[in-house]
Amino acid sequence: MEERILEILKTLVAMKSVSCSEAEKEPAQWFADFFKEMPYFKAHPEDTGLYEIPGDPYGRKIPYGFLKGKKTDTILMSGHFDVVSTEEYGKAEPWAYEVGTGKLEEMLAQMPLGEQERADLESGEWIWGRGVADMKGGLAIHAALFEQYAKQAQEGTLEGSIMFMPVPDEESYSAGMRNGINILKKFKEKYGLNYKLLIDPEPTADKGELQIMSLGTVGKVMPAIIVQGKKGHMGHCYEGFSALGILADIYLRTNGSLEFSEVYGDEASVPPTWGNMRDMKKVYDVSIPHRAYGYFTALNFGMTPEEILGKLKRICTEAFENQVEKLNNEYQKYKTMNKAEVMDRIHYEPCVMSFNELCDAAKKKDAEAFDRFYREAYDRIIAKVNTGESNFPSATIDMMEAVLDFADIQYPVTIIGFAPPYYPPTHSDQVKGKEGYGTKAYELVSNLSEKEYGQKVGFENFFMGISDLSYGCITSPFDYVKYSANTPLWGDDYNMDFAAIEEVAIPGVIYGPIGRNYHQYIERVNKDSLLRVVPNVTKALIEYMWTL
Repeated sequence: MEERILEILKTLVAMKSVSCSEAEKEPAQWFADFFKEMPYFKAHPEDTGLYEIPGDPYGRKIPYGFLKGKKTDTILMSGHFDVVSTEEYGKAEPWAYEVGTGKLEEMLAQMPLGEQERADLESGEWIWGRGVADMKGGLAIHAALFEQYAKQAQEGTLEGSIMFMPVPDEESYSAGMRNGINILKKFKEKYGLNYKLLIDPEPTADKGELQIMSLGTVGKVMPAIIVQGKKGHMGHCYEGFSALGILADIYLRTNGSLEFSEVYGDEASVPPTWGNMRDMKKVYDVSIPHRAYGYFTALNFGMTPEEILGKLKRICTEAFENQVEKLNNEYQKYKTMNKAEVMDRIHYEPCVMSFNELCDAAKKKDAEAFDRFYREAYDRIIAKVNTGESNFPSATIDMMEAVLDFADIQYPVTIIGFAPPYYPPTHSDQVKGKEGYGTKAYELVSNLSEKEYGQKVGFENFFMGISDLSYGCITSPFDYVKYSANTPLWGDDYNMDFAAIEEVAIPGVIYGPIGRNYHQYIERVNKDSLLRVVPNVTKALIEYMWTL
């Protein structure tokens, strides 16, 4: 088993499957061939294949293999085979994708390393390279286990059923898992499957003596905001109203705000962090910024997009009113200093709209013309995403601005929408009809890992790194129609089948080999965890879950 895991890991790491590139097709094809070569699938070719992601700009596909056991109780093994790029490796970059040659370790020894990293390098207890931890190590474990179970299925001795579905594009927009839910739904309907557990072998952190297992995953919502003020010459600044001032006020009221943090047990979701904020001037001129935009990430345990939108509407209104009051107070003082000022006061009525409300206002002008305009604008803007000229958050802003232009609103206004990708929060204890499955999985893993292998295991309720567990089940229901209506890019190129996710309803946990510093040139995975502890404990977990 250890030799096979290492062999598969070397093969997978050698594939430079950087996210959002055609290179992701190579591991997909490797897994497809991996399945086809098994005697079980020669007898059951209909239960394996390559699912083509509809309209994917890189032609990516999802490989899958299903082993039908004595029971319809099914375990899903999954994980992503895309990786982040390697430019941070510097002079060691040519060897970033090599496992086992020793050349990468030789190069790293000459590079700046912290005390912990150098100790790990000199210990010989870690495997280094891009993707060894995040997350081809976990996939190698699952592939090796799947081979064993395929032999049992061929012999007719497999107790439960197993689906193995490695996916592309977890590091960017999760197109793999979002579309993979269609495969799971198809097999559920075909065989009447009861999905018991999704095991996602993301690398797990070690905190002191503890290896951490995640029973759920945090949700992610990305609000996108456009503020329109009033244009004016900077030499007559009180005749205008800066969009930047309003947006900056919104930023100060939201960035790091604990109002958006939620508590679950002794864990709390991280407060919002803004990823972008700037004016929308195309060229330099001496005028007050007419428009400004920004977007931020809000992580949540159960707060719905609608609740987040409600909070933002109130905050944006307060920011608007505060900036109007501030501008007027400054003007009143300035008026005593400059005889040319004759305005009585400065006042603007606050106006805050959701993107859907903006669309409704635009439709009132000419519904037929708006529908035609929207389709053309969507196709034009999404094409830039598909060619790499833009990304989902930036394209969202472009779409919001296009609709704002069409609506021809001339007064100050704030527009709020949502940018992809969206990740619903999930917890494996909260799936209807399967309550407590995550805790039961944890108890089995914790007891066996410590007793048999000396590795203590702790847990966290929510994985804060954001993961594909989000698309296995929905444990915090929300209004799907309202969310999609407020997401400008919702359509053929970005969507998810919420009904299918609810139908599959599979609790998920994150349990993979101990890794450190993923996405960095010091990414590594622990050999003992990868080759001995996690494979054996995962096998026991699979077989235990079949009995529930």
